Parts: sequence; C-alpha cells; structure tokens
Amino acid sequence: MTRTPLLDKLTFGGLLALLVLAPLPYGAVETWSIALWEILVFGLLVLWGLLTLQTGQLRIELNPLMWPMLGLLLVAIIQILPLGTGDRPTLSFEAFSTTQFALKLFASLCFFLLCASFIHNDDRRELTANVIIAVCVIIALVGIGQSYIGKMLWQRGTFGPFVNRNHFAGFLELGVGLAGGLLIGRTVKQIWLAVYASAALVMCAGIALSASRGGVLALAAEVVFLALVAIPTFISKNRSHNERRRAAVLLRVAGAFVLGAAAIVGSMFLVGSEGLVQNFAQVQTETQSEQQASERFSRRNIWRATSELIREHPLLGVGLGAFQFAYTRYDQSSGAQRVEQTHNDYLQILADAGIVGGVLALTFILLLFGRGFAAAQTHDRRKRAIVLGALTGCFAIAVHSFVEFNLQITANAQLFLALAALATPARRKRNSSEDHDEE
Repeated sequence: MTRTPLLDKLTFGGLLALLVLAPLPYGAVETWSIALWEILVFGLLVLWGLLTLQTGQLRIELNPLMWPMLGLLLVAIIQILPLGTGDRPTLSFEAFSTTQFALKLFASLCFFLLCASFIHNDDRRELTANVIIAVCVIIALVGIGQSYIGKMLWQRGTFGPFVNRNHFAGFLELGVGLAGGLLIGRTVKQIWLAVYASAALVMCAGIALSASRGGVLALAAEVVFLALVAIPTFISKNRSHNERRRAAVLLRVAGAFVLGAAAIVGSMFLVGSEGLVQNFAQVQTETQSEQQASERFSRRNIWRATSELIREHPLLGVGLGAFQFAYTRYDQSSGAQRVEQTHNDYLQILADAGIVGGVLALTFILLLFGRGFAAAQTHDRRKRAIVLGALTGCFAIAVHSFVEFNLQITANAQLFLALAALATPARRKRNSSEDHDEE
C-alpha cells in the first residue's frame, strides 16, 4: 500500500476548508471575499504544482465537464478583445467586469479540476459529502436561531451568513440532496440513519423558514427527483436481494418523504414562517405587467427587458459580468430599479454570452446528468448513493435557477461544482471489492 504524500493530503484538506469557509463572508459575494477565495484556490494550485515536482508525475482527472467551462472562458476572452465598433471598443459593455468574471471563472475551473483530481476514492468522496452536510446543517441552525434572536449574529439579515433568503435556501438545497441520497442508499449502519435524517430535517426546516418560494419549490423537486430516479435505481440494482431488503429501501424512502413534509409543515406552524405564506401570496402580484413604483421589482418586467436585450445581441451577448451595464438601455423603469441580475440563470447566460454561451451551458448540464446516471450504474452502493445524492442537489439548484441567480453566488457555485465532481467520478475498472453490503 503506497503512502499518500503530505502535499496530497494538504491539498485535499484545503478543498474541504474552502467548502467550510466560503459561505461565511456573506456567501463570498463582495469584491474582497471573492478575491480572497480566488487567492486560496490559486494557493491550492501551487500545492498541486509542488506535489507534481515531488512525485515526478501530474495526476489530473480531465473531467469532461471542464470543456464547457473552458469554452465559456474563451468566450469571455473574446468579449474583452478589441473587436468592437463605434463607441464600444470591445464586444462586452464593460470590459473590466468581464475581465473580473473571466478571472473568477478560471478560479472556478481550477477548483473543479482540483475536486475531480483529489477527491478520487470512496473514502474521500464520503468524507467530502459528510463535510458538506455538516456545513449545511450548521448554517441552517444559525438561520433557524436567527428566527428567534434576530440580527444578533449577522447584521444583514436572518439567513445565516447570506444576504439573501434565496441564496441561503439554495445553499441548503445542495446539502439536502446529499443527505437524501445517503439516507435512502443503504450505505451506512442503522445508527447513522438517524444522523442523516436529523440533518435533512434541519436543512428542510431552514429552507422553509427562509420564506424562499423558489427554495421550497426546489425542495419539492428534489423529493420528486429521488422518487422518479434515485429510488428505482437503488431497487433495480438489488433485484437479486430478498423482498425484506427491498421493503427496507421503500421504508426509508417513505421516511424521507414524511421527513421532508414534516420539516416544511412543522417549521411553518411551530416557528411561524408567515413570510413564506406572504411570499407565495405575492406570486400573482409579481407576474402582473404593471406595478406601482413603491412595489418591489417584477421578475416579469426584468425577463421581458432581458429578452429584448438577447434579441439584439444573439450570438455572444453583452459580456459576461456586464449585464447590469447593458440592462439600463432596456429598463422601462427609468432607473427606479437597480437590476444587476436577471433572476434567472438561464436567461442570464443567454444575455451575457449569447447563443454560444447557452449551448455551452446546455452541454454542461447534459454531460453532468449523462455521466452522473452512467456513474450510478454500479454495484457499489456507497458510490451510487453519493452520486445520486449529488445529482439530486444539482437538480434542485437547476430548478431554483429558473427564478434566481444562485450560481452567481461564489459559495453556492463552489458547492455546486463540488457536487458536480462527486456526481461524475472517474470511470475505473471494477474489482472484487466494489460491492459494499454494509447495512
């Protein structure tokens, strides 16, 4: 058995540290915190380089998901080249913002490659999943506690370390998926089922208390995803097992469903999440075409203006990270609203990078779920549980992205990429130790 080099352990530990630390400075959304996150990622790259020099070989997992990200980085570079005409020397409406976006995208690509290359065995995958769940539980508990003690811990709101309720909910959705996959996957001993069930309960309660409509709908989507995809996979992979074991899987599934429903309903009634009820009541108001100036912005108005923007810049968009500068030309509110994002990640990528960016984003999604489902076709129950749990979290954030911009929040995007790496492990040859029968 070869000994793992110290630099390898330090790099893996640094990845786990990033997962823990990134959410703390308000989700790493301010310029200084984004810059610090990028420095830490590049610091891990230095460790990787030193490890390569020490061992004399570069161990890198070229996960296919990197290619769409690399393509998007190329789009950003093209947008800041002096290819513009008239009063704009570049294709981007704000070349400096696009440059900043390109740097962050490059750091994100490096982080993803680090995850794919250093989270390379079952033990590390399981430890990473547990760290993610633990971080999500702690943040959920902080948010729940703030429902009672207000802004004592964080001055910007009662959503844990996040500024926005939707980003708080989006972060927890990713953790719920992992916990759900491990809970129904029959990968742990009976005593640990209560731990994962409690973790899922806390995160579900946090989402409900956030009063995020998109968060609650994404949570419901996770349950449906597990029901339609994950559960049949677990059962079909155990056709040779007796009915008792199959019944045990179904029992855990039913328990997971009851747990999720109880978390939402219980938190609303026991703690009183009137905000959630009120926010759902505002749906009709927000979809109306006209609103008073004193009312909050309408996503419908933003989406209408963004659609016009996309029609006028269809191929390469207005510049990655430059949406807020281009939007003012299509804003019908005469500047009364400050709009920096479309509140829809799919429209955002079309606005920022045009059809080319949209194709790259679609390619990423297809590769993620295609390779994820392929990786789930294994007899290793522990690996399958983590893969499907990670896919469930990714599916939830994909649903939430129709009405929010979670993937533009550093901490949430980082966690999404970590789950994407967990969902698409390297394909390795089967061996006799692949089957894990732990109950």
